[in-house]
Parts: sequence; C-alpha cells; structure tokens
Amino acid sequence: MCTIVVVHRVHPTIPVIVAANRDEFYAREAAPPELRGHTARGARVVAGRDLRGGGTWLGATGSGVFAAITNQRMWEMPPPRARSRGAIVGEALEAGSPAAIDRYLEGLEPGRTLPFNLIYGDAERLCVAYGRDDGLERLELGHGVHVLANDRIGSPHMPKAERAQAQVAPIAREPWEDLRPALQSLLGDDRVPDVSVPEPPAHSRFDGELVRRLQAICIRTPDYGTVSATLLALGEDETLEHRYADGPPGDVPFDDVTRLYR
Repeated sequence: MCTIVVVHRVHPTIPVIVAANRDEFYAREAAPPELRGHTARGARVVAGRDLRGGGTWLGATGSGVFAAITNQRMWEMPPPRARSRGAIVGEALEAGSPAAIDRYLEGLEPGRTLPFNLIYGDAERLCVAYGRDDGLERLELGHGVHVLANDRIGSPHMPKAERAQAQVAPIAREPWEDLRPALQSLLGDDRVPDVSVPEPPAHSRFDGELVRRLQAICIRTPDYGTVSATLLALGEDETLEHRYADGPPGDVPFDDVTRLYR
C-alpha cells in the first residue's frame, strides 16, 4: 500500500518534488539508499535495495530523473513470478531519461512480474505506466499534484490518495523550507481515517477493517506497515535533495543522502 506524491511543475523553484512512503511486511528487509549504478551517460543511480528480491521501490539519478513503483492490489494471494517488480525501477533509472524509459517499458514481457504501477519522470515530463498480465498502458501526466497508491491514479478504491492530494495541493507552492517539514508530517500521519471503503470480495485475504486501516498514510499493523519514507527535490538536470527515513516517518528522522549523487 505504498503512497507516492509527485508535485510536478507547480513549485516556483523546484520542478519535481516526490514524497513517498514504502509499505511492506516488516520481515522483508531492505537497505537504505546507495549507489546502484550509472545511466548510459554516466549519471549516478541512487536507490534503496530490497534484500530479498534485489530490486528497489524508488530511486533517482544525478541528472534529475526519478522512478518509483507500487504493487497493484490483488485480493487473493498471487502466485510467484519469474522476476521481481523491483527490478523494473533500477532498469528504468539506468535507461537514463523518460524517453528511454518509455522504450524500455515497451520491451517488457507481460506477466513476467506481478502487476505494477510505475511513475517516472523529470523536470520536463511525468508519466505513469500500469503493467498488467494482458499488457502495459502508459499515460502522460500534466502539471500538478499527482498521488499514486496501489491502484490506478484516481481510483475510487484508494481514498488515501485523494486525501493526500487534497492536503498537498494548497501548500505546493510554499517555500521549500516550509514545504519540506509539511510533507514529512504528511508522510508520518498514521491516523486511520473514518472513510467508507468497498467491502472486499468473499475470497479476499483482507477483511474490511484491515482495508480501512490500510487507508492511513503511515500504516501501522502488527505485521505490515510503513517501513521507510523518501523526499526528493529534482531540478532541471540534477537531483537537488534526497532525504530518507529508515523507518516510520513519524518515528525516525529524515537523513540527507544527497551526497550519494556527487
């Protein structure tokens, strides 16, 4: 149930701002952002590492490109697939530009990974790709505040995304010194909203109460929840700032890891 907020071409001085929570089972260990490689043009690729699958959930390049992935929620326990979805993020970042990521996605074989939602871009373009067993759909996103959770952008089944968008849009033009802590506070909001969510189907591995608890921005359940958070500020051709919280963002501080790009 990851939540990815992207502010694209709204802020007066920062073209792209990303505020994201990673939600996962606590038993699935991960490493914080590190140098993961380089693009074809030599820019550094920085991302965390999923220690089980070897991939990543979010990363950026020294040239100001980012990519981030969420699972597509599935009511039943999915069967294993040949590849981890996390590999897609690293390979997309190594492609080096949104246009190159477009071409990379066109070559993906449907069904090799579980269904995914990938958002990626730079100061010029922002795109989302929905990978399903029957193919891939890619959409261009306009300037504005976009929120991707574990379904399509705008899905009525993810009211947390609409709530996050409504909170960020009014403050998206604030000075970075004010906006940054506000976004950190948003990512740390663990209040379970009093919202109506569709009742899961009878065969679901989730019950209705768990589905409601998963609509918190920062999730806390006994076995699953928000395990890390990221803030990115991207310029025209560089990553201006990268901050990472190695734990629930309401509990642990955000460390500045921008040095990894230099």
